[in-house]
This record gives sequence, C-alpha cells and structure tokens, in this order.
Amino acid sequence: MGDESGVGLQPCSNCLRPLQITSSFKKLKVIFNRGYNLNIEQKVERNDRQEGRELHISGRLDVRSSGETGTTLLGQHLNTGRVEVEIASGDVRLTTATSIHKTDQQVITISTPFAVNWWDADGPRPCVMIHIVVYAPLRGGIDTLVLKVANLDISFAKSLKLYAVGTTIITTESGKIHVPFPKSRTDEKSPYTLQSRQIIVNTSSGDIEGWFPLHHLLKIQSKSGNVLVEVGLESTFLDSTTHANLFVETISGTIGISAQSVFYGNIWCRRPKKQPPARDYVVELTTVTGIIDAHVVMASRGVFHSTTGDVSLEVLPLLFSSRGDGQSRLETVVKSGLTSIYMLEPLLCNVPCIKDASLMMTGFNNSLGLTRLQSYHQSIGGHIKVEYPQSWAGEFSTETCGKVSLEGQSIIITHSNQGVPGIVGGLKSQGTSTVGIKSNSGDVALHFDETDDSSPASTGCTARDVEVTHVAIPTRVADEPNSLYFCDSGIDWKNIAGLLTPRGAV
Repeated sequence: MGDESGVGLQPCSNCLRPLQITSSFKKLKVIFNRGYNLNIEQKVERNDRQEGRELHISGRLDVRSSGETGTTLLGQHLNTGRVEVEIASGDVRLTTATSIHKTDQQVITISTPFAVNWWDADGPRPCVMIHIVVYAPLRGGIDTLVLKVANLDISFAKSLKLYAVGTTIITTESGKIHVPFPKSRTDEKSPYTLQSRQIIVNTSSGDIEGWFPLHHLLKIQSKSGNVLVEVGLESTFLDSTTHANLFVETISGTIGISAQSVFYGNIWCRRPKKQPPARDYVVELTTVTGIIDAHVVMASRGVFHSTTGDVSLEVLPLLFSSRGDGQSRLETVVKSGLTSIYMLEPLLCNVPCIKDASLMMTGFNNSLGLTRLQSYHQSIGGHIKVEYPQSWAGEFSTETCGKVSLEGQSIIITHSNQGVPGIVGGLKSQGTSTVGIKSNSGDVALHFDETDDSSPASTGCTARDVEVTHVAIPTRVADEPNSLYFCDSGIDWKNIAGLLTPRGAV
C-alpha cells in the first residue's frame, strides 16, 4: 500500500523497530452504488478475563480515490472499490491476534485484544500497527459512509473524490483527523471532493484539521482536541441550496473556523471578499474552556458560548427580505473570557431563499443596511467589545459596573441610571435591530463604524481611528447611601439625554 504522508505510521520509541516487523495483508472488495453503505470499525476487544501486557495500537486510516470507474456485471454497472488492511508487529503472534471480518452489508471490523498474557513483563511493550486504506471509485456513490476507529489517525488524500450521498460519519477516540487544506488563501478550488449531505466528525482527544464542505449539515465535536477547520460554503445538493447548519463543540479544545473564500483574513474590511451562496446559515459554536476564533457567515441564527475561553468573531450577516421573517439572531455568552465581535456590512437576500434554489451566488443587495438583527452579548467578568457596521440601525442597551464606551454617529441616549450596575440605552438611526450587552464586572465597548460606504472612494477596508473620551460618572452604591461608586465610563456624549457629540464637534 502506498503511503502519502506517513502520518500515524511511525512506531513509538518504546515499541519494536521497523526491521523487526512482521505483517499480514488483506484486500476486501466493496461496492459504491446507491443503496449500499460502508461501515469500517477498528476496535479494541476488552473482557474481564484479559490479563498481561496492554497492547499499544497505532496507525492510520486513509481514504483515497482508486482512479477506476467500476465494472459491468450481468448488465448492471458496479462502482467497485476496495479496502486494504495491513497489520504489522514485532511478533507473528501479535499480528495474527488482530482479526478482520466483513459482512454482506459491507460492515468491516478490525479487532485487536486489549492485552496479551503471554508477553514478557519486562522489555519493549507489545505494539501493533494497523494501516487501513479505502479506495473509492471515481463515479461511485453510496448512501452512508461510517469510519470509526479507536486508536488510529484518519486522513483524506488531496485527490479524493468521495460520494456518500446521505451521511458521512468520522469518529476516532485518540487519533487525529486530518483532511487537506486549500493550497493558499487565494486558491478557490476545493482541495478534495466530499459530496455528503450530512458530515459528522467526532474525536475524544485528537485534533481535527483541514477543509470540510458545508452542504446541509457539518457537525464537529471534540472533547480535548482542537478544531481548526476551513469551511467550504458552496453546495449543489437539492436541500442544501437553501439551508446550511454548522455546529462545532469542544470541552477544552480550541475552535478555529474560517471561510477564506469570503473573508480577507487579517485585513479588517466591512465588505466580503466574495459573496457566499444565498442560504440560511445557522451557526452554533460551543466550548467550556477552549478559545473560539471564528470567521463565519450567519443568516437566521448565530450562537457562540464559552465558559472560560475567549471568543473572537468576524461575522457576515445574510438577511432575508421582508417577504420572509426578516429577523436574524446573534447571541454570545461568555462567563470569564473576553468577547470581541467584528461585523461586516450585511448582504440582503432579495427573495425568500427557501423557495429559490437558483440563488446560489445571486440575489443580494446591501442597500437596506443592518436594520433587522437581534443580538445579545453577556459576560460575568469578561470584557465585551462589539463593532457593528455603519448601517446598523435600531435600539441598544448596556449594563455593567465596568467602563462603558460608545462610539458612532447619530446616537441618541434615551435612558441611563445612576445605580450599580450602570445602565445606558439609546437609539441609532431608524431600524428594528436591537443589541443588549451585559457584563457584571467587565468593561463594555459598543462601536458603530463611521465609514460612509456609499462614497465611491470608500472600500470599507480603511484603518479606523479610535478616539474615545473617558468620563467618570459617580453613582451611589445601594447598600451604602453615603458613599459614591465611580464607574469610569468611556461614553463620548455631550448630554446624558441628548444627541451624542459627533467627533470633532465643539
């Protein structure tokens, strides 16, 4: 079997060296036609009677294209592929201890015992290396593909063309999942092909890295592994031309999501590099202690939760026309981490996307601005910084005992209090958007971009000059009526109930 990258095939330092290895090899024929499924599982057999030295199992599962187009049998075209399994170890008894079984339903199971009681108690530990390669035909399409391994890494080849029309499930307990990234940020070509309406990826401790297409559902979960994923937004599936759901969840792993076809990367720009397909994007990213750093397109809903990790977002809102519900909802909840949100100017889908699958790359304008976004940002002890585009219009409110910074044009302060926590609310322009920001003790910054995007000279990518006047506002502490509590507020205003002073005004 050819080896493309060598990932997961190096023996550990405590195992036997390659020159001492004996191996066995098995080739299994599989069919990639509609109506067929393929399920490959590598597992460790455990029972109460097992004693002795625990086996160390390593290796990799590769998925590649075979380059073949199938065969014709009795007038029926069969898209035939194959699964090759190689088992290697330093002892022939270890090699034969791993069993391979295939059912008529194309369920392939590779089983290795958890421990062997005949291995020496001293010296190198018993090791088994397993290499599984799935060769998919060029034009084959099965209903469901399941890859489930306990100890192996999983990788996709760059030349892969895989069609698992219904669902693809990729699961590993301790191994990594690595699929190709695009060659560069300017490369708009998909690094490989995975046509699957639903893609579900799970690890316990391994990292998940690479490019994944978002057709109808992309769901990624990891306990302690990091998730660093580039998302491809284009799809030709029938239902996926109108709906796209991205769900990512970790416990302690970092979540990094990007869409380089849409965003400029490190350049702060209010306009997307390229319009995404017009679909209802629902995004939910959740972690407990990990960091969230995401560049995402959202339509009807975006939810981002972290307990102690920081959340940094760049968001492109896609809004639906007045013939639909017209509401988009954004929510961030962070207990003790920092929250930073940078929002681009919205794209408006002119006709209901759910009824017109032809709107893959058309049907947008941005003339109405960000007038129908309902957003809420909450933190207990972390700072919150939210930067909305100039076209945002609606009602805002902030609540915190920390500093409050407001910046933007045409802002009217409608209410405030002198208690603890301090509450400030107001309006900007005419619209039905709402934003509520609440932090128990962290600072709050709400900035509206002042770039005039209607100007022909404006690209929305110019550097922004931040200038904030800090004012200390005394407020009484409820439990101590004779004392004063100073919330050092960065509100750039002339009158608490009047119009915010424009920058440069006298």
